[in-house]
Amino acid sequence: MPGVTRRTNLAMLAALLGLLAAAPARAEESFAGWLTGLRHEALKHGISRQTLDRALQGIEILPAVIEADRRQPETRLSFAEYRRRVVNDRRVATGRELLARHRDLLSRVEARYHVPAEVIVALWGMESNFGERQGGYPVLAALATLAYEGRRASFFRKELLGALEIVERGHIEPELMQGSWAGAMGQNQFMPSTYLGYAVDFDGDGRRDIWRSLPDVFASTANYLARAGWDGRYIWGREVLVPDGFVDGRSGLDHRASLADWSQRGIRLPDGSSLPRASIQASLLRMDGGEAGSFLAYANFRALMAWNRSTYFGVSVGLLADSLRDG
Repeated sequence: MPGVTRRTNLAMLAALLGLLAAAPARAEESFAGWLTGLRHEALKHGISRQTLDRALQGIEILPAVIEADRRQPETRLSFAEYRRRVVNDRRVATGRELLARHRDLLSRVEARYHVPAEVIVALWGMESNFGERQGGYPVLAALATLAYEGRRASFFRKELLGALEIVERGHIEPELMQGSWAGAMGQNQFMPSTYLGYAVDFDGDGRRDIWRSLPDVFASTANYLARAGWDGRYIWGREVLVPDGFVDGRSGLDHRASLADWSQRGIRLPDGSSLPRASIQASLLRMDGGEAGSFLAYANFRALMAWNRSTYFGVSVGLLADSLRDG
């Protein structure tokens, strides 16, 4: 800063170092005070004292959650590597078995929400490996840690208030509210705000139980996609062949064109035949620059992107669903 002497700079640096050294001790001491403020806010949101006493009793900062939040991946997987990991033979075989086992239930869900059973099962497989990996973190403590820790504090504070509302409504006991380190819950890994907006009590027991009730899990997934714009008349998209020398300037989700337009530009189905004659708008996705496949993504793909804004995730869900349907 202009006009500040070297001595002043040194004094400011010493003071800053002193504050940083003292911060952990003060932060640890102030968590109880932070919880007091949270309780006051929760009461204003209609959460009862009884619920707060039960849900927040003994709650502590979870260092493992802070570590997970700050950890950055060292390398980024290519789509080819990602696809091999998540759309593998074991997952396809398990998905086909479960699709057949729960066919009656899935048919009822599909009839109400017009989302294909194989898409519901594919998302179930991607999010929690068909319910096997729901996360082992206590959601309330994880969200409290993230809300207090400071990075994205406002977002996680709202999610924590949402989780308390779920407990208040009697949908889950606080000690059974398990999920990921970031607070994603249940077999479809809904954040509390997503749960409050989209979870469904399909089995009619008075609870929206995405942890233990498959009717609720399947219907909640379908309800989310339906409200995100899924159109039951169409598929998510399809794999295509791109001609040699294709200019990449119009690929990506920011550009849409009709199937007729893509056909005129040489795009073909994997067997070399022409694209369907349909008035469908589609975006061209070239994974790993086309080396890991190219796909035309329809409007339903954008519903998958509302669920998770990763094109890797969306294409993999579509491919897994196709494998389940074809089986």
